[in-house]
Parts: sequence; C-alpha cells; structure tokens
Amino acid sequence: MIVLTIALQCAAAIGALGIAFVQLRTRRAGRIALGIAALLGGIAMMAAIAVPFLTFFVAAVLAIVAVAVLLAGGDRSARTSRRLTVAALAAAIAAGAVQPFGLKVLMLPKADALPLETAVTALLKTYPSGTWFEGIAFGPDGTMYLAANSGENYVTGDKSRVHAQVIARSPDGSERVFFRPPQGATAGVMAFGRDGTMYMTGTGAKRGVWRIAPDGTGTLFAPLPHGAWPNGIDVGPDGKLYVADSALGAIWRVDPHSGAAEKAAELEALRARPYVALAPGANGIHFFGRDLFVTVSDNAWVLKFRLAGDGRLGAPAVVARGIPGDDFAIDSRGALYVTSHPYNTIVRVMPDGRRSIVAGAAQHIVGATDAVFGVRAGGRDTLYVVTDGGAFSGNLRAGGTLVAVKVPRA
Repeated sequence: MIVLTIALQCAAAIGALGIAFVQLRTRRAGRIALGIAALLGGIAMMAAIAVPFLTFFVAAVLAIVAVAVLLAGGDRSARTSRRLTVAALAAAIAAGAVQPFGLKVLMLPKADALPLETAVTALLKTYPSGTWFEGIAFGPDGTMYLAANSGENYVTGDKSRVHAQVIARSPDGSERVFFRPPQGATAGVMAFGRDGTMYMTGTGAKRGVWRIAPDGTGTLFAPLPHGAWPNGIDVGPDGKLYVADSALGAIWRVDPHSGAAEKAAELEALRARPYVALAPGANGIHFFGRDLFVTVSDNAWVLKFRLAGDGRLGAPAVVARGIPGDDFAIDSRGALYVTSHPYNTIVRVMPDGRRSIVAGAAQHIVGATDAVFGVRAGGRDTLYVVTDGGAFSGNLRAGGTLVAVKVPRA
C-alpha cells in the first residue's frame, strides 16, 4: 500500500507539472493562473510524500485544477494536453482515495467543551523517542506494567516493523522487560485474572489475546479472526475475559482457560464510521460490579451494558456523550476517568452524569491512551496515565510518558 500510494503521488505530481508546463506557455491570464495552480499543486504533492496528511487535500485541489483545464478546452494547447490532464486527474483522485489520512483527521469526532477541575500532576518519566504506550495495569503484587510499542506507521497502519514489550516497573521506579512479543506484533491493553495471570490484547502479526505467566512466558492463546481489532480488555464478575473489538463492533467473551472466544455482543453502536473514521469503534472496556462500560471513540460516547446472571449482556445505555474516549479507569465510587488520546485530556464522568476535565496538556497529558488507579495504601487516589507523547498528533520525535495525577475531589 505504501508503494502504491507513493507511485500515485508521483504520478499526480508529474501530471500536475505537465499541466503547468502547457498552461504557462500560453498568453491567456486564465490559463496562466491554472498553470501556476498546477505548478504549486505538483510541488505540494511531492511534499505530501513526506507529510501524508497533505495528500487528500492536495489531491482535491489538483482534481479541481484538472477539471478546470478540461472545461476550458478550445485552443491547440488544451487539445494536445487533454490526455495528460485526464491522466493527472485520475492519479490525483486515486492518490486521495488510497491516502485519506487528512480527511480522517478533519472528520475526527468533536469533543464537548467541559469545565476544568485542574489536578496536581507529576511527570514520572519520559521514554525514548518513538515509544508509544497502549496500556497500563497493576499486578497483584503492586508491580506496574506498561505496554510499549515502537516502529509502527500510524498513518498507514503498517505494523510489520513494530517492536513491542511489556515493561515491569517496581514501586522503587526500577524497570525491566517482562515480556516481548515477536516483531510485527503489538502490545495492547492488559488485565489480570484472579490467579495473577496477565492477559493482553494484541494486533499485527499476532491478533487476539495473550496469556502471560508470572515468569514472563506468553502465548497467544485466544486468536481472533482476520479483520478483528482487539483493544480494551477486562475480567468480568463471571471470571471470563471481555474484549472490545474496535473494528468489528463487537465485544468478545473469552474463556481464560481454553481460549475459546464468542461474541457477547455485536452492535452498530460499537462500530466506527466506514472510510472516514480514524478513531476506533469500541475501545476501552471495564466492569464496575455487573455494569460493563465501553468507550466508543468514533461516536464520542460511553455505553453501559448490564451483565445478567445467565451471561447475556443487556441493551446498552448511553451514559456520556461528547467524549471521544480511549481507555479509562474507574474509582471506588463508580466515576470514570477517560483518556482522550489526541484530545490531550483526562475527562471525569461522575455516576450522576456530570463531566469535567481533570487534566490536560498543561498537566503533561499529551496523547493519553490508558489509566489505572494505584493499588497501594496512600496511592489509591492517584491515577497513573500512559501516553504516546503526542506522536499520533504528528510529533515524530515524541516519546511516551508516565504521569501521576492526584485526582481532585468532585
């Protein structure tokens, strides 16, 4: 796909420069204007090879210029350049179709403007450039685990060069690599079973749920079908694993022993919009008692399901809107603390529906992807947040961060 995109960008750029050459040789002001527009468009398309965000918009401009040249018609220059113009038009349309990243950014869901209740935060660590954190969890012994990735192309989605690892961070701040998936497999969101076993979602070369023993040995014990995007994960009150599928609009229920997976729910409300969606569908997923909360990023809402005694999930209710959430944590009162990833905020949703921002970019929350409350005495009101450091928003030198947020009282 990358090679095809670059080839189409080059073809569109060359076609635009050809149009410019023909049009600038005329003496008519209108054609000279079209020639200048084509020249600038061709240069911009070459620049878009390095900055994919520009491709869709430059392609749209070039398509308009090409159509204007075709409609102008009339003189000899226009007739002789017709095939070149048609070819440039086709290449521009194709380039915009295969690289709609800019359009997707433009079509990201809108976050509601919310009141700010500023928390006290501390930047605990900034990791090397290119590190992207996807998940954070505490193990039964109080060890913090961070799921880190590097080498992914977030514009094209290419994961073939991903290097992932799960970092174990001790209470004293020392760190070691706990688990390392094979190249091309991502480290996703983590949850711990009742016996202390870690479960982690993953995509790329290994798509499904990993089971990782306390000694750091892991296997992909619950593979999911092609097209699935396992994202958030939690252990339900029934002891089963529940996994949010960001692509298929489903919630998977996985047996933690056999790895057998079934769809506990599959709804349009859990899906992202086709073609234009950059944000995922169903994303974060956590239980509070028998209530299952799910963020649906592309719809900017939070849903709540009720898990019945027979294992069925009831119809979802919308508990919050206007929050393009990633993952989240839940405090002892049932308040949700939602990370908003490219929106650079932590949003608190109270059980009565009140919403507020408790931390933003000024408090080191830049590209927040997941959060978890502390488990040790004296730290249970501290929210630990992992980020991508702003990589998703275009900072190519960004390194993920670990931030501690002292949650303000509501």
